[in-house]
Amino acid sequence: MPTSRAPRILLLVVLLTGLMMAGLARAEQSVVTAFGDSITTGYPYWTGTDGNGCLPSSCGGGYREPLQALLQSTGRNAIVQNWGRRGDTTATGLARIDSVLTASTPRYILLMEGTNELYYGSAQTVRDNLAIMIDKAAARGIIPILGTFSPDPRYPEKNIPAANALLKELALNKNIALADHYAALIDNWSRLSWTDGFHPNTAGYATMAQVWSDAMKTPDLTPILMLLLDE
Repeated sequence: MPTSRAPRILLLVVLLTGLMMAGLARAEQSVVTAFGDSITTGYPYWTGTDGNGCLPSSCGGGYREPLQALLQSTGRNAIVQNWGRRGDTTATGLARIDSVLTASTPRYILLMEGTNELYYGSAQTVRDNLAIMIDKAAARGIIPILGTFSPDPRYPEKNIPAANALLKELALNKNIALADHYAALIDNWSRLSWTDGFHPNTAGYATMAQVWSDAMKTPDLTPILMLLLDE
């Protein structure tokens, strides 16, 4: 009956309005903050200083540049800022994240760090500190995306997958997107890593950029719209 479809039509209008607003938002330039350790900074291609929101004219290396190119090639007017810091841990990251969020005012923050402290700390502590960072970003209306650890031969083979299992559980519990770099890199790590064996090379960073970009994609709402229009 016509009256039974009214709530569906109203909801459809609300959804379409939201999609239109999202389209307008994509037309405006949005900031993506890359936050982490030397893997984010771009070792060894840019070792002069840490990432302090640098842009293409002042830094290179890392996944910042290929990620920005990917986002812009798909019509997203995004600028990716590098806030990586060599030797960073989740403890030091937690101490500086508020100032970074204030300075960069991003739409997204890409969180990938903790590998430096797995030497002397616990994966659970890494997970707990990242959970606080996620909450800090979400409280400001910033979308956090969590990245898994990339392969690292300095650790026993089981350690990185075990730590990544905690990160996957964290992303699920926080209902945020996960960028699974380990899965994308592990099969070809010898080809995608620098000579030190634990930093990505140019091809590795390009792979990471694709993983981040995929994690930032808007979910497909077509099934919802079809359900609303169904008799």
